[in-house]
Amino acid sequence: MLLLFTTQDINASQRNFSWWFTTIETAFDALSSIASRENKLIKAELIDEDHRISLPVDAFDGSFLSPVINELELEWQFLLNEPA
Repeated sequence: MLLLFTTQDINASQRNFSWWFTTIETAFDALSSIASRENKLIKAELIDEDHRISLPVDAFDGSFLSPVINELELEWQFLLNEPA
């Protein structure tokens, strides 16, 4: 998947970036890491196959999302494997 994002630095200069990721968790953690520095996220989009998703940049506040996503995945797997 391809992550496209725009940042603005403390001098109000904007830069566009593109970055390939294999998991959405890693892409989200990268955005959170960028947001925790002096750069402000202006825009972020995720492209996976034929799908383009605009991401809410305010959701990336410096906190890593992968632990939460991984925990949810474990809960889903547990629930899906429970006998009916």
